[in-house]
Amino acid sequence: MKMIRKATHNDIPAIAELYREQFREMSKLIPDFIKEGDQSIEFLEKTISNDDSDILVYENDGIVVGFILLQAKERPDFDFMIPGKYCYIMDIIVTESHRNKGFATALMNSAKDWAKEQNCNLINLDVLVNNHGAIKLYEKLGFIPKAQEMYCKL
Repeated sequence: MKMIRKATHNDIPAIAELYREQFREMSKLIPDFIKEGDQSIEFLEKTISNDDSDILVYENDGIVVGFILLQAKERPDFDFMIPGKYCYIMDIIVTESHRNKGFATALMNSAKDWAKEQNCNLINLDVLVNNHGAIKLYEKLGFIPKAQEMYCKL
């Protein structure tokens, strides 16, 4: 059976393993910034416990095969900023063996529902410029580019 649900503390080992996979892949895409490693268990526990954040997991036949980490945030209180609450997608990953089967799309659609429940008026995310598969998915789901971050290696 396939289902998306809010993560519990019992899901942390599976989420941590998915993070290892994500960091391994990201370290290949942007080795100047990302290295293989582990996500902080304390961070995951706080994310699950906080009222303004959640991790939604995709469970397939009782196994967590993907997740999306969501945070509800207020825009900064600057005169030039349009006020409002937005949803920030910090991370999304589906394990490699379950990709291209609609799992990430389902997680993103669940993120939209979550954001509406949190009274957010938009969703924001960052994506590596050479992560072409993710960019294609986000564009298919209606996301548009907002900015491009750049760096200069010294």
